[in-house]
Amino acid sequence: MKSKLNFLLVPAVAVGLQLAPAVFAQPPDKPNRPFQMERRPRWANLTEEERGKLKAAHQKAMEDPAVRAAQEKLRQARREFREVMRPALLKADPSIQPILEKMRAERPGKD
Repeated sequence: MKSKLNFLLVPAVAVGLQLAPAVFAQPPDKPNRPFQMERRPRWANLTEEERGKLKAAHQKAMEDPAVRAAQEKLRQARREFREVMRPALLKADPSIQPILEKMRAERPGKD
């Protein structure tokens, strides 16, 4: 009888130990923007001095006309993508219209 109990108990404990991290894990902080998710771990590894230097270099680089032009191209490409993606989403599933409207209303800096 004892061997049958061990036969069932050992696999149950093994499964429980494998699932424990997923069950007790906390979700990561939700970033404001998708690209921040990629940068956060890299920024966390920097010292305050390194972050300051990087921010200062970024501000100076943003003054470059070529960088400004590239940034504007990026904004325009994102705008064009949204203009194409929204109708495609609605074509794929028209019932998501209220969801898209809700998201649009909550979007900061609407353009």
